Amino acid sequence: MLQSIHDKAKGWIAYVIVGLIIVPFALFGINQYFEGGGKRAAAVVNGEEILVQEVQNALLQMKQQFGGQLPPGMDEALKGSALESVINQALMRQKITEGGYRASNQEVADAITAIEVFQKDGKFDKATYENFLKMQRRDPVEFEFQVRNDLSQQQLRNAVQATAFLPKAEAEQYQALRNQQRELEVFTLKMADFQTQVQISDEQIAQYYEQNKASYMTDEKVQLAYLELNRDDLAAKVAVDEAALQAWFDDNAEHYAQPEEFVASHILVGVDGPAKDADAKKRIDALYADIQAGTRQFEDIARTDSDDKIAAEKGGLIGSVVAGDWGPEFEKAVFALKSGEMSAPVKTEAGYEIIRVNEIKPAQSKTLAEVREAAEKDYRNELAEKEFLDKGETLGRVAYEQDGDLAPAATEVGLTVQQTDWLSRIQGEGIAASAKVREAAFDDDVLKSGKNSDVLELEDGKAAVIRVVNHEAAAQKPLDAVREDIRTALLAQEARKLTAQKGEDLLKKLSDSQTWTTLSETGLGAESAVEKFGLVGRTDNKLPPEVLEKAFAMNHPAAGKSSWTGVAMGNGDYAVVALKSVKAGEANLSADAAAVFEQSVGSRELGAFLQDLRDSAEVVTHPENL
Repeated sequence: MLQSIHDKAKGWIAYVIVGLIIVPFALFGINQYFEGGGKRAAAVVNGEEILVQEVQNALLQMKQQFGGQLPPGMDEALKGSALESVINQALMRQKITEGGYRASNQEVADAITAIEVFQKDGKFDKATYENFLKMQRRDPVEFEFQVRNDLSQQQLRNAVQATAFLPKAEAEQYQALRNQQRELEVFTLKMADFQTQVQISDEQIAQYYEQNKASYMTDEKVQLAYLELNRDDLAAKVAVDEAALQAWFDDNAEHYAQPEEFVASHILVGVDGPAKDADAKKRIDALYADIQAGTRQFEDIARTDSDDKIAAEKGGLIGSVVAGDWGPEFEKAVFALKSGEMSAPVKTEAGYEIIRVNEIKPAQSKTLAEVREAAEKDYRNELAEKEFLDKGETLGRVAYEQDGDLAPAATEVGLTVQQTDWLSRIQGEGIAASAKVREAAFDDDVLKSGKNSDVLELEDGKAAVIRVVNHEAAAQKPLDAVREDIRTALLAQEARKLTAQKGEDLLKKLSDSQTWTTLSETGLGAESAVEKFGLVGRTDNKLPPEVLEKAFAMNHPAAGKSSWTGVAMGNGDYAVVALKSVKAGEANLSADAAAVFEQSVGSRELGAFLQDLRDSAEVVTHPENL
């Protein structure tokens, strides 16, 4: 279910729902389960304490962007980013309070009702909303307060960004720089060519091992006991009573009926940006006037003048229009017409359209017998969903109340305690293939305190509670076991240094000589190995990104000469770059480009606004508590 939110929620609301519900109330409303140890502050912002758990929630969100598996060395960096993010949130919250910003009740209601996971049949369903929060043990008042807070923050952010302004002259200058081209030639020294010149001694290996012992540890491992709640399993066990199924079907028969269909044709004039709106309106009005005057036929205009080229081949016919399958503005226009009736020009999601309804096919009801398979499946799923929510609530409650054992929760919800194989922080099988399970397994409360985990939403329709039953601490690997790994790492490290040294020496000679013929004199290559790319742009993919970035940071070459620079590549190679000439870029500024520039300026304005809040605030951080 939470995965469904992650997939469907957009913008700020994704953070409200996923970010605040995904860690089921470790902070909110169930302090009786977590008394002891006190509430530690990660920071104090203008006297307001920022709790460690707030930062941990933000950190969890960031980790999820990597699927729960962080690249090496990223953990500490992400902790710092999470802390800064939460501090910024506090500063914004304080500014909102100070300035009296507040999202209205209607805005909060609209935001919540728009979340698909709270909807049934495309409409907000209060029971689904309340059941969801109930399963997560969230107070609706608290949740709605957080939605209001996030909306208010977004309004403030939008207000700051909307003040961004970029003069046309500056935008054109920026556009010219973006369109600038540079004539480049590149020679690359390959690290592989220098590896044979590097020798690694046993003494170097031993020294490196002593200095980097922490990098040569076995993985910490655990085995888990777990309870898994599966909605599909519950659905399969639902007993289907014919009378109950028929009654349910009678209440939901409209969902299985063949819906009313409007067979329609149209003439479309697309709108290519706000600046072209008036031209599009003028064009569609002229086409409509021709039809009304009888000088041209609808089908003829559709074939020759409509921007919908696919429908044009069929005289404008687009086929059946069924509610919910098209844009709301288009559907509104179609459903307002009678059979054989044509609309006046109307503005829709696609542009300006003249719409004609050729035929209306009435809705046709279906009997239970005709849709038995689909109806029974939906019936089972609906009952299973309710049972899933009820059992999920019970599972979470009992697992927390009796957090030293899974057996009471298993008995209460009718599940069997299962066990995983060994798993590490980055790898596991079965249920442990989920990064969320591994994350929870190594949480201090679960690993060190021996408690049951929170209810973990694994994917839509599955939930689990875990506990650690066996733990194997990380251990130091002996030198002999990692000797060859270290030798390989040192070979690469020394070969990289040697390649860069050779490259820098070559760069100096080429800069002095101003000719690639110097290559053969150094014995490092031949002039024929130089890659001549000609004129390239800033986004050209013919060159590695680091070379392109360095090339466009070079000074313009003097008349009759080249500018030279060197780039140590990420793969250990070293590129020598010659800038032969610079071609000025065109300054033509499209509406889309101007919008991109203004958005960029808006982001910088927001950054400056946040920095000003930070500079004028009293902020004390406690990273040692994280």
